[in-house]
Amino acid sequence: MRLHWLVIIAVLLLAACSAAPSPDQSPVSAPLHGDELPGRLLFSREGGVWLWEGRTARQLIAPPATQPAFDPRGERIVYVAARAGASDLWVADGSGAMLAQLTRNDPAAPPGSIERVYAAMWAFYPVWLPDGSGVLAAAQAAPPVGDPPADAPFAIFRYDLNGQRQPVFADANAHIGRIVVLPSDELIAVRTVLGSEGQQQLYRIAGGQAEPLPGAPTPAYDPAVSPDGKWVVFAVGINGGSDLYTLPAAGGSPVRITDLGTARAPVFSPDGTLLAFLAIPPGERGFDLYLATVTVDDAGLRLGPSRRLSTGFAINPDAGLSWTR
Repeated sequence: MRLHWLVIIAVLLLAACSAAPSPDQSPVSAPLHGDELPGRLLFSREGGVWLWEGRTARQLIAPPATQPAFDPRGERIVYVAARAGASDLWVADGSGAMLAQLTRNDPAAPPGSIERVYAAMWAFYPVWLPDGSGVLAAAQAAPPVGDPPADAPFAIFRYDLNGQRQPVFADANAHIGRIVVLPSDELIAVRTVLGSEGQQQLYRIAGGQAEPLPGAPTPAYDPAVSPDGKWVVFAVGINGGSDLYTLPAAGGSPVRITDLGTARAPVFSPDGTLLAFLAIPPGERGFDLYLATVTVDDAGLRLGPSRRLSTGFAINPDAGLSWTR
């Protein structure tokens, strides 16, 4: 497994606890307060899922829980629960109460045992289908094999709410990461070629075929699609940091829209008039939430001045953001 995926897994494991989530878990972290935010926004910090509503952010799902995503109606949440050597997909209702476990990647073998190494698998980056009938996620088709054990590449699978899964797209030469779904049901996904030292690329996937998104630079990651499906905003790695770029969803000329040096994890507001994203404020260490207005005209998509909404939240950037009414 290459560096990029090792870093993701290490971050998730550091944030996770060893116990599986259960319906009787209750949030314990104190609420946080920031500036006004319309609608409801999910993010992850301290290994749990948090909900920002109005001026208050509170822990909604206790650890281990990360990479949350609202369904299209804002009524259910899919998220990742990571433990020692494995991660699973869970679904909760809007209050954080557990509804379903979509995967069972965490074997009964004890942590640290060779039996567990050869039985456990990973699932990451869940996203709902536009009709809410199921979830897409990046996951492994099979447990590790070989000596030493080698993980299978991450592919895209569809998970029905009864836990049944179907393959959607696989690439024997690459890992597939974060996925976004266009209104046309086509996908834009992060693809990391095996042996490429973590160089992430944006690919458009349609009809089982994948092609590089025309105009997208490399490395590019954290894609977000506007509600009308016409624009993609994504992070581009620059000199050890990152900033946000945009281009038409069909491809085109990329345009840089932030100049903070650490911006990533963009998400559009439900009406498409605002963009939230994460960045590290100057002189600080953790990621906080920023907000900017979105303008689309003949010149393309542009952002107004960004405004910092939180202070010291230390939000997990790899977990992303999810925004609903």
